[in-house]
Amino acid sequence: MTACGITMRSNLNLLTAETLTMAQQQTMPDPFADLTWDALEEWAGATIVSRGRSYQRSHQVQGLVRTASYGLVAWVHGTERYATSVEVEDGEIAALCTCPYEGTCKHAVAVVLEYLDCLKHKREVPLIAGRDRRLSLLEALENESEGWDNGEEGDEDDEDEAAIRPPQRRSEKATADEMTAFLKQQSKEQLVTLLEEQARRNPNIRRALLDRKNLSSGSAKKLVNAIRADIDELDSEPDWEDAWDDGMGFPDCSQICDRLEALLAAGHSDEILELGEELLEAAKRRVEMSNDEGELGEEVASCLDVVFRALPQSSLSPAEQILWAIDLELDDEYDLCRGAQSFWQQEQAPSDWNIVADTLLSRLNQYKVKKQDDGFFYGFHRDRLSDWLITALERAGRHNEIIPLCEREAKITGSYIRLVDHLKAAERWEEVERWILTGIAATKKQMPGIASQLRTTLRELREREKNWLQVAAFYAEDFFHAPELRTFQDLQRAAGQAGVWPAVRAAAMLYLEAGVFPSIGSQAKKEKGASSWPLPETGVPIVDVPEKISAPMIVPLVEIAIAEKRPDDVLRWYDQYKPRAVEWEYSGLNEDKIADAVAEAYPDRALVLWKSLAERKIAETQTRAYETAATYLRKVHRLLTKNKREKEWQEYLTALRQTYRRKRSLMEILNHIEDRRIIGR
Repeated sequence: MTACGITMRSNLNLLTAETLTMAQQQTMPDPFADLTWDALEEWAGATIVSRGRSYQRSHQVQGLVRTASYGLVAWVHGTERYATSVEVEDGEIAALCTCPYEGTCKHAVAVVLEYLDCLKHKREVPLIAGRDRRLSLLEALENESEGWDNGEEGDEDDEDEAAIRPPQRRSEKATADEMTAFLKQQSKEQLVTLLEEQARRNPNIRRALLDRKNLSSGSAKKLVNAIRADIDELDSEPDWEDAWDDGMGFPDCSQICDRLEALLAAGHSDEILELGEELLEAAKRRVEMSNDEGELGEEVASCLDVVFRALPQSSLSPAEQILWAIDLELDDEYDLCRGAQSFWQQEQAPSDWNIVADTLLSRLNQYKVKKQDDGFFYGFHRDRLSDWLITALERAGRHNEIIPLCEREAKITGSYIRLVDHLKAAERWEEVERWILTGIAATKKQMPGIASQLRTTLRELREREKNWLQVAAFYAEDFFHAPELRTFQDLQRAAGQAGVWPAVRAAAMLYLEAGVFPSIGSQAKKEKGASSWPLPETGVPIVDVPEKISAPMIVPLVEIAIAEKRPDDVLRWYDQYKPRAVEWEYSGLNEDKIADAVAEAYPDRALVLWKSLAERKIAETQTRAYETAATYLRKVHRLLTKNKREKEWQEYLTALRQTYRRKRSLMEILNHIEDRRIIGR
């Protein structure tokens, strides 16, 4: 369970004076006494710490008491008066607060700071009384938390406190159980009175009761027509607000869902299937015009869940049911048919799948290109149909038909990856390689993404064969195509396995430093001075033509030098790169990583980099930028302290405070940089 975003124990550890002996109280260390600003910010976040300080300074913490185990309890006055407790267990700070905030709250921070202020000024904090009302409030909150539906934690760094979320609701199941128990206690007359009263007040309840009345009298047609009217409204042209308000005005589908449930309960499954087809068509058109981050899709999907639950109860034969579900999914371009999973989890007989396979095979053989389809969409829709056919063949036990089908379809739609996957599963390795090469040749111009995936599969095939020279050759082509740290390290691992890394590395570094391409068989650029190359050709060209990169290639050279812990080379290549200030952010070089890499050997260079990074962030005049600047300043502080240059740090910090003294948020953050004990300030 969570409260204020902090892991809590199974019961409140708020011990009173009576629960511990005097000896225990005297030997127990105060867990808050050595608390640092860094630790507090790690727990609550810099923004919440800042707000908590404001609360503490404005004397909004009242009635502070401690428990015998050094837990803290207080009232904190905010929008209302909140009971707040904070404790430390196993080195972790934990809190409970009756405020509505879901993350670590400012009230808990304020309580901690108030207690530390008391320690600093030697003000006594009394022990809590055994019957303190706040204990009962906090215990009730903890017990209620067991029924909360835990979601994601709030963003404690959000500057807008209006965005704080309300407390989460108790679980729907618990609420439903209580309601059911209450209704069962009522007499028939009481229930009728209750329904009449609610129907007068709530049009949705009145409508649902009328729907059930019509169904009970055999008038299902009225309800079907009502659902069609709802679907027509869904399919109507969006109004002006829908078009411009980011989709907030999409229609409510809950009425459709409720009415479908009523039809299902009354056994009208065939009518539901017809309505499901109409609903999907209408929803597809409406989703195309919506900009609602998927909310309309979620509502429609809930309605279609009911449709798929009706499918097994319909008058369709089992094979017809399978085909109906497949057709609806094939017609679904927006993942609205998620509820189909409940249908597919049911057991279907191989004989029924056999009928489905024959039907789909006939459809595939008669598949015609639609006028609006270009080549890509023709292949996409046909592949979806053939995917279902493959599933049907598998479920029918007709496995020997699958690979011939995949071979035929690969030539038509370019679905070579699917074919290769089935050949790999059948361990037909010679055919795997042959079809990979065929697929690359067929797709490298029109569908380079497929060709690239096939090339990767061929490399994996060489790895399976432990042909490390060939594997290294593939990685070498990747490196020369896209010279960067990742491709360099991939090449290093493969060439190391092949036992040729020194020669490969020499050629790779020459390419990065001077742009000299190694001699690689007939495909290489034969340039004067090309290095010796120990790797064979792959026989498969890189699909994309690489952009010409001028040497030296500074970014990968710096990153490789960092990875290999060569600080001299890090600075050598870094110093060759003199970008203009406006271009620096886009250079690809990470000054922080450079400073980390050279700090041991060249501390002054690291200090210059970290100071520059910090001051650039401070210049952005935003709280979050100040917090980022603080990470660099802490590195400056640690490095100067390590090198016994504390005086230099104090002078630099004083200069920052003087220069930016008007920036209150920055001053707060600078006060925490040194990670000193809070009560020592």
